[in-house]
Amino acid sequence: MMKKRLEIGKLLKGDKRLDGETFVEYKERLKLEKSLLNDYGKGTYISPEQHQQDVTEERAYLTDVLHLEKFPS
Repeated sequence: MMKKRLEIGKLLKGDKRLDGETFVEYKERLKLEKSLLNDYGKGTYISPEQHQQDVTEERAYLTDVLHLEKFPS
């Protein structure tokens, strides 16, 4: 199951310092934006609990499909 990806373009401010932004705030923002872009490029994060739930649901679905193939109505 594919999850909807975040639209990170709306979150990014760019490489220029913003009005009223100190140099320390600027460097911190750049570091966070770079990290966000790297995570986005690697794909959508799925927690271990969500992965386990997805696997359980898929196994249940496959069990039902295989059962129906063996014993059609």
